Amino acid sequence: MSKLAVHNSKGKEVGSVSLDKNFIKERVNTRVLYYAVDNYRASLHRGTHKTKNRREVRGGGKKPWRQKGTGRARFGSIRNPIWRGGGVAFGPKVRSYAYSIPRKAKRLALLEAVKSKIQAKDFVVFDKMSLEKPKTKDMVSIIKSMKLGKKCLVVMEKVEDSVRLASRNIPGFNVKNRKNINALDVLTHNKLAVSQDSLKNLIKGTE
Repeated sequence: MSKLAVHNSKGKEVGSVSLDKNFIKERVNTRVLYYAVDNYRASLHRGTHKTKNRREVRGGGKKPWRQKGTGRARFGSIRNPIWRGGGVAFGPKVRSYAYSIPRKAKRLALLEAVKSKIQAKDFVVFDKMSLEKPKTKDMVSIIKSMKLGKKCLVVMEKVEDSVRLASRNIPGFNVKNRKNINALDVLTHNKLAVSQDSLKNLIKGTE
């Protein structure tokens, strides 16, 4: 077993938490991370691109010239795709890029993302985080005391309203419930701070 230090909101060490040594030292599975991150990014793709085909372009109802006898190629509409101002053939249409992956793969990817932060020493465990009043100034003071840096994700079992309100104006700083995070959330932040109870439930796989 390997131990990680637990800090309070003032940055002082108040205890430790034990994790499986193999979990921390095993090589990060980058394949499953890519698999999951690609899935999350695909679901964020809006897919609102759209071009008009010859049926949707306005005009072109009249045949430009008669079918035979002119010596020119036959055309039925000036909105033909090969004409300027015509429709687009095989253009992009509005669609969803989202696809599903196994639930176990998502969970494994999240654990691998957490492991990568632990190995890179960009991981902090804290006992609790609370504020009497939702003041951004107090939240900034906690961030400096815990040395969380400019771009950090804080994970808690239940985020208090005072903490959520005090942190929403801080650039690059996000606070989320444990049940709402994924591998992409972890990897897009420079540092990861997890509460002690959230870390235990995260490793155990508690829903």
